[in-house]
Amino acid sequence: MPGIVEATYDRPVAVIGDVHGRADLLRELLAQLGDRPILSVGDVVDRGPDVPGCVDQLIERGALGVCGNHEEWVVGWLAGEGFDRFALHPAMGGEATLRSYGVSSRDSGEITDARWRVPPAHHAWFAALADVIDLTVMGRQYWVVHSAPELSDLDSGEEEARMVFQFEARRLRWGRYRVDRVPDCGRPVIAGHMTREVPADNGRVIAIDTGCGTTPGGALTAVLLPERRFVTVR
Repeated sequence: MPGIVEATYDRPVAVIGDVHGRADLLRELLAQLGDRPILSVGDVVDRGPDVPGCVDQLIERGALGVCGNHEEWVVGWLAGEGFDRFALHPAMGGEATLRSYGVSSRDSGEITDARWRVPPAHHAWFAALADVIDLTVMGRQYWVVHSAPELSDLDSGEEEARMVFQFEARRLRWGRYRVDRVPDCGRPVIAGHMTREVPADNGRVIAIDTGCGTTPGGALTAVLLPERRFVTVR
């Protein structure tokens, strides 16, 4: 899996929050984003009914993404590293991902052997997911991660943030954070992972997981850059 990937754009972009298999809401959101380049904060998979439909749309838009905690088992499975049965835990919702790719078995060996059901283009998209995207949009810099660091993870500053992102990426995919406890990382951190009723931007962190595919009535949110304006669909 790539580590920190640099992405530079000389035009506005959009970063979308956790999708969790809701291809219908993703389609509606993308229609409102025009032709902006698209980035994802991860958790495209699990829980919702149409993961392949989500990945197809992101591939069509040439979207870059970071690996969320829900993508970890998919990346390992598709890479031939075996199947992590924790994906079948109700809290994960991986059974919905398997089912959407035509895999109905709950046997680990059979699931491992069924990864051929995932199209090659999807294999490639998941394999290319980064730990962190070092994003520059029209001269303004951002970090795109799945889960933001807290004050206990680092003190402050861009160089220390880069070290944490490089060597502690898995912990930051799974760690919980509070918006008010995210330190200064030298530039705004754009993150998902922690579900909120509405997106937030306190200057240090832009939190855009609004419960899509996770909570009843959950919404899908994108942040437009460099404007830092939110677009949400329900």
